[in-house]
Parts: sequence; C-alpha cells; structure tokens
Amino acid sequence: MTPSARVLVRKVTDLSAAVTEALDFLEYDFAGKRVWVKPNLLGPHPPDHGVTTDPEIIRHVVRGLRARGAKDILVADNPGGGLQRNVESYIAPTGVVEASEGCFRSISETPVTIPTKSRFVSEFRVSRIITEVDVILNLPVFKTHALTILTGAIKNLFGIIPGGQKSYLHTLGKSTDDFSEILVDIYQVVPVPVLTIMDALRGMDGQNGPSGGRVLGIGRILASSNPVALDAVMAAMAGTEPRRIPTTRIAGERGLGPTDLSAVEIVGDYEPVAGFRLPSYRLARGFTGIATAVVYPLMRRWPILDKQLCIKCGRCADNCPAVAIDMSPFPIVGRDKCIMCYCCAELCPVKAMTVPSLFRGVMQNLTGR
Repeated sequence: MTPSARVLVRKVTDLSAAVTEALDFLEYDFAGKRVWVKPNLLGPHPPDHGVTTDPEIIRHVVRGLRARGAKDILVADNPGGGLQRNVESYIAPTGVVEASEGCFRSISETPVTIPTKSRFVSEFRVSRIITEVDVILNLPVFKTHALTILTGAIKNLFGIIPGGQKSYLHTLGKSTDDFSEILVDIYQVVPVPVLTIMDALRGMDGQNGPSGGRVLGIGRILASSNPVALDAVMAAMAGTEPRRIPTTRIAGERGLGPTDLSAVEIVGDYEPVAGFRLPSYRLARGFTGIATAVVYPLMRRWPILDKQLCIKCGRCADNCPAVAIDMSPFPIVGRDKCIMCYCCAELCPVKAMTVPSLFRGVMQNLTGR
C-alpha cells in the first residue's frame, strides 16, 4: 500500500532542534498566518504530572512560528469544567502562560455556533477564535483516557468547546463509541487546517488517564499534518491496533485519514513504548441479546472516592454533566444518574476520585458497594 500520510517520531535530545524539525516536517507556510497554538490545558497541573502540554514545547513552538513569519500567534485552550474564573490564574501551575511569551489568550467568552451533520446535535458552540485564525497547531499529550482509551490529536480538539458545553455533549454521548463519534464530528467541523505536534516527552498510561494515571518518560515528540495518521501511530506505540481506538476507527471509516500503518510513512525513531498500560476495553462489546442484558451491567464501573485525599472542594459535583454527584460533605455518586464519563476523576485536583479496575467494577455491581 502506498503511504498516504507521513508521521514524524523523534527521540528528543535537543528540544529546540526537535521542535524545529517537527515544524519543518509539517510543510506548512506559516508566513503571514494567524496561528492558534492549541495545547492540552486540562487543569492546573504542574508540568511533571504529565497531564498538560509541556511548557517548553510551547515556548519553542512560539519562537519557531515567529522565526517563520507568523502574523499572529495565539496560545489558548478551554480547560476542563465549566469554570468562570480568570483562566491565566487558574492554569498558572502548568507554566504555559509564561512559556507563551506574551501570546496566551482567554477564549471562553462569546462563543459562536457552527452547523454539523452529527446525529447528536445540529450545531456546535465553539470558541470564536476558530473563525479568526488560518490554521490550528494542535499540541496534545500522549495519554490514556478512561472513556476513549487514548486521547490524542482528535480528542484534543474537544478543547475548542467552551467548558459548560463539554458537559452537555457528554450527556449526549454516554457510551465510548457515541462520545468518540461526537469527537470526530467536532474535528470535521473545524474550518481550517489542523497540524499536530504531540508532546510525548512524558506520557501517561493506566486506567486513570488523562489526569491520574502513571507518568512515563517517553522522551519523544510526534508530528503530522494528518491527525488521524498521528493517532494511529500513537496507538501502535501504545501497544494496540489503531482501529481499536474508537476515535481513530470512526475517523478512518469516514475517510479522514489512514488507520493502517502500511498507509503511513513513519519517519524517525519509532518504537513501541515498553510496558505501556491501556485502560480496560469494554468487554461487553460484541455481546448480544441475553448476554448483553446480563454481562454489560456487570461491566459498569462507577468512580471511587478516596476520602483520605478528598478536600471537599466540590469541583466534581459542579462539573458533573449528569448532575449525579451530591456533596454531603464528601461527594456521593448517584449510580442511577452516573453516565460514566469520568469527568469527576479527570477534573479532581488531588486525584481523590478514580476509575476502578474491571474487577473492582464487577465487585461494585455484585456487592452494591
């Protein structure tokens, strides 16, 4: 099969040189363009936690874009949760504001609507910036995600949706496949090119990605002008077949990029990440009829609270899309309402809310605890 997309995987010994190579690899003329640099700013996590895009990558990207004559550089994201506070102060622990060298912007105000052919909604409310730039330079992090298995280039574009709207979309896409389909729908309405440089200096694996998993030193960056191809290579590096990642499979089925690595030219230092741990797949997929009625309920996994860690801040309850959490005084998850999007675990600032293992989930269902 003739390669239809190219992906760079570079082991980093000199970050400035690696970012320069990645920008060159994208083969895009940034001169005179307005560029939205879109990092992953999930929340106020320090760089060594592996949750948000490394600030030094952002620093070198901003400098590289300036050297290439970009007209305007805007570093911005919509952090997780329906936050109504100063974004710069909120995400200050990430180091991104300082690393942006004057280019950081707040973008949650005055969103606009973009029509979509999604089967879930007729339009998406997105940050206005998407209509004001020429290109998006997407900077996701190499991580797992409890709901979507991996979160890569396509998933990072969920950040074009302002905080509260994210919660609403979670209520529409309650299953892994449905929510992944919404993510691909969002990617398809983006009106400008999406180029990607992925931060794999540190990665995160395990059941509690994208914010509470195990931090890994991968020491690489990836780059591609095709987000689907990059996510396919990421999946292979994580030790799985790319089409097992729902966003990648759906995007591939829509012809948005290759999911077969034989159709991808991989340049540089590609190799699987040793010992990378993926979240458990929903084993109930594929069961039908009576098997589904019996097996699927046993696979449901409700978030678990560690009261020793909980600071009773209420952020999980405030940002639960299904309004399934009450504070009394610790968070209590209403299982009849919970849609298992795991936003509570994703947004918990102290990692007190976690996603149970598959075995623990079965025990929850059998014992009611």
